[in-house]
Amino acid sequence: MEKHSKIRICLFVHFSTSDIVPYYVQIFVNELSNYFDEIRFLTNNKNRGTQNCFFNENVFPQYDKNQGYDFGRIYNYLHKLNLDDYTQIACVNDSNILLGKLDKFIAWGNSSHFDSWGIIDSYEKPWFSNHANNYHIQSHFIVFNRKAIKKLPAFFESLDMDVIFNEKDTAKLRRAVINDWEIGLTQFFIENGLCCGSYIDSNKYLQKYRLRKPINVSHKLYYKLIKNGYPFIKKKVISNIKWRDRIRIQNHWKRIIRKYKNNNWPTETLINELLQNKI
Repeated sequence: MEKHSKIRICLFVHFSTSDIVPYYVQIFVNELSNYFDEIRFLTNNKNRGTQNCFFNENVFPQYDKNQGYDFGRIYNYLHKLNLDDYTQIACVNDSNILLGKLDKFIAWGNSSHFDSWGIIDSYEKPWFSNHANNYHIQSHFIVFNRKAIKKLPAFFESLDMDVIFNEKDTAKLRRAVINDWEIGLTQFFIENGLCCGSYIDSNKYLQKYRLRKPINVSHKLYYKLIKNGYPFIKKKVISNIKWRDRIRIQNHWKRIIRKYKNNNWPTETLINELLQNKI
């Protein structure tokens, strides 16, 4: 087993086809480093691209084979650790662009009674789900405290990981990861008596805007979230906007970034990077 003297660790999963680590990733990782003893920057790029990075000293980049999406990579890394050494493990990926500080969110989570907590939840049921209850903490930012950490080995043993690692069809693999990891993990914790919660309760937004069917509010109501203090905008929100929508809303996402992003971060560098599709 790999030994660590640190007690709070964050696994940041990064995927890129470029050797360059984008500014939005560097900003995100360095902000996380303020709240955890150690950040493991797991990148699929063997070159790691760290020569252009300005990571804080408690950030440790390392090559991590892209296998099984985030779930497979987190599973593989956690098997190297003695989980008893940790009081808190966070799993974060690079699907979000950070707009503001995380201090309020982290303070909320650390002062809560939850065994597992995250930035936002969802009640959305994918057509392929085999769960009766589809409530889950969205896996792009999820934290495990001691009780949840102790349950992780049992959760992993409940799954057939060979199915995840051997699936070659990317669509089927994505569905399996969402069903088994994202929804399945929260439901496993709840079924085993653990308390789970999120900083943003998506159900309140569904009720406020009188939506009859659960949706992914971080995609559909992103502007409403950000106006109310949500510190992220999804990369998919930007990349999925059709050209006609870009004209109609005059690149609305750029105005959002300029208005809500931390002023100490390189705004125009970030926007230019996104415009050049370096995300």
